[in-house]
Amino acid sequence: MKYVPFILSLAAPSLVLCLFGSSAVCAAERLDAAAGTAELVNVAAERRFSVEADAKGVWWFKDGQTGKRFLSIGISNVNPVAFRPKDGSRYYNAPVAQFGGDVAAWSTATRKLLLDHGFNTLGCWSGPDIADGQGLYRTVVLYLTGYEDDRCLEPLRPDLEKKMRENLKDRISKFPDRKNVIGVFYDNEMPWFGRNGWDDLPTATMLERAFEMKKDDPARSGALAWLKTRHADAAAFAKAWGAEVKSWDEISVDVLSRCNTDAAKADRAAFVAMLADKYYAMAEKVVRSELPDMMTLGTRFAGNAPDGVIRACGRHTDVTSVNNYRYTPDADRDLFAKYWILGGKPIMLTEYSFRAKENLSGNPNTRGAGPVVATQQDRAKSYGSAVPDYLSMPVVVGAHWFEFADQSPQGRFDGEDSNYGIVSVDNKPYTELLMAMKQANATLESVHAAAKYTMPTELPKPKGVVYRPGQHPDRSSSLDLLAGPWMRDPGTWNAPDASMQVKFVEKAVELTYVAGTQYGCGFDVYALRGSQRKGIVEPAADYDGYEVIVVDATAPKGVLMQVTLLEAAAGAPGLTKYDVGAGDDGEAFISEPVIGTGERATYRIRVAMLRGETGWGNQAGGREINATAVRNISIKLSGSPATGKVIVHGLRLEK
Repeated sequence: MKYVPFILSLAAPSLVLCLFGSSAVCAAERLDAAAGTAELVNVAAERRFSVEADAKGVWWFKDGQTGKRFLSIGISNVNPVAFRPKDGSRYYNAPVAQFGGDVAAWSTATRKLLLDHGFNTLGCWSGPDIADGQGLYRTVVLYLTGYEDDRCLEPLRPDLEKKMRENLKDRISKFPDRKNVIGVFYDNEMPWFGRNGWDDLPTATMLERAFEMKKDDPARSGALAWLKTRHADAAAFAKAWGAEVKSWDEISVDVLSRCNTDAAKADRAAFVAMLADKYYAMAEKVVRSELPDMMTLGTRFAGNAPDGVIRACGRHTDVTSVNNYRYTPDADRDLFAKYWILGGKPIMLTEYSFRAKENLSGNPNTRGAGPVVATQQDRAKSYGSAVPDYLSMPVVVGAHWFEFADQSPQGRFDGEDSNYGIVSVDNKPYTELLMAMKQANATLESVHAAAKYTMPTELPKPKGVVYRPGQHPDRSSSLDLLAGPWMRDPGTWNAPDASMQVKFVEKAVELTYVAGTQYGCGFDVYALRGSQRKGIVEPAADYDGYEVIVVDATAPKGVLMQVTLLEAAAGAPGLTKYDVGAGDDGEAFISEPVIGTGERATYRIRVAMLRGETGWGNQAGGREINATAVRNISIKLSGSPATGKVIVHGLRLEK
């Protein structure tokens, strides 16, 4: 998932909402968010663009002026200068470096580069300095509720409609001639999961985010008022959630984050669905009234999204847009099926990319989303394989590559330093990649027209993890992982805003932590000596036969603890090769969170109940735990309280 929280003041065209009709005047049903009633609004404007299915059920964009059906094949962030470059860094600035400061000359050359290689759309964040028209369409992102990380809570605050209208007018003003704009995005990668748009943490959702606000924030009081509609009184809430409160005034983010009952899960899902419906309904109302002939293209979801949010988006947009950085060069058919089934609208893939270690800019690729391949030839092969596969699905109407130019090797404004570009920071084209793009792009319309893949009608079942423990009658019933000695001394890891200090005290381990607001921190316990597999490249433990990981710990009340298990070859996701000499496939697995009680407690986590870790390990693995090749087992801490101390009295495996 690519995270680009900035905007280069983009504006949009005049397009219409009429999805299925062909007349120039169509009736658009929209929800009046203030009154909660539906009204029919006649849109008396010439329809520029729409989406429609052909006789075979294959979806396309349609140019209302020419009648031509087309796919949107784009490049995002096509701009003459990098956004907010850091002092002392090398960054893209081609007009100055190559065109004597002539931005118009840069625009002409860049347009030719894109058109010559089969691209027809200037994607998100492409500013007015690059001209559209004559074969190039455009898309625009509006950021209707701004850029703040709590913007999903705006539907609970006053003046939502006013704020959306003001933001729309500001962003759209940069593009007074909008005849070539396919449509507008309401936003990009909104943090619908609570902390952000991609980490699905069961006790850190939008409901907890609302209660993190100050007490006088309407979002917090609105969330409390909403909870009161779900439960008869505070006692009923406490019983349903398993919370230790006697009055509504005692509810806080700490209280909520300690609860994970079925009722709590249902409330959290209903809360974010309510927020999303209010947001998307008002966004549709504002865009329809301000830009009545404009298509709406969703909010560029960051990979996955809560089910209720996808449904709300589908009710109030013409197209669903999703950013998806897949570690293999093919389509995530289950993800697209989910968006199609829940949203019911054709889909644009609005961010994907492949980076390479070998690159002209010197990008180290230490920050950013998606796979890192070895060479530019590998990038080219990945594009040639992936993009036709995306467009082989009948509901996918576009694919936009991230991004035009490489990021600064010293890091862009937020530190990302990756080889995403089709040109280097010095505006040198990646010829192998571009030739592959040209060849693949020339086939996409025929590939799409012949799409034979049938979209499912039922949601894909979650892919579970398989664990087949062997039989070891001679193995002890319990194995103490803290007893040592280890093949490698225990260690720690942490997110940039987190930390952990470790102290061994007699038979226990003290973990003094700062959890931060990202993915937390962890304590790694490596394979025990005597359990290692012999004759293999990577030291690995044979823990096969054990079925339960037992954590005996005193943890602060409310802190989230998870157990992770890493196979011997596990490394960063997206590596081109994993050292699988131990017979595993380099995967990482993680448990559901358990919640600290403030007292000493024993937590028993079944190995078979672990799930695949998306932030580490080989994402293309078989999702089967190879317990004969385990490198380490870890304890991960996150959530609230943000600082504290966990005493681990025991960490063991049991049959």
